[in-house]
Amino acid sequence: METRYLGCTDVAISPIILGTWQAGKRGWININDETVIRAMQVALDSGITTFDTAEIYGDGYSEELVGKALTDRRDRVVLATKVLANHLRFSQVLEACDQFLQRLQTEVIDL
Repeated sequence: METRYLGCTDVAISPIILGTWQAGKRGWININDETVIRAMQVALDSGITTFDTAEIYGDGYSEELVGKALTDRRDRVVLATKVLANHLRFSQVLEACDQFLQRLQTEVIDL
């Protein structure tokens, strides 16, 4: 799959982005962790390189599954995550980012 640059940046994203809201399990039924992890890996192997998550998706559980699924393939992935609207103070954003990095098992948040 071809990639496209995000705006005026040098961040190359796949035109199809895999959202992981359901992986957080909140409000969803019959979500199996191993199936979700495998689906993310198959998506990456199929050319989808951009994965979107957020701290609100299952109180960070979605980020944990993204980390488990893609940590050994991190060099091929663009990770996007989001801060809660009520976590926008400077110190809260920094704390949220530290938590993102731990849950996603990475040193960099791409977006």
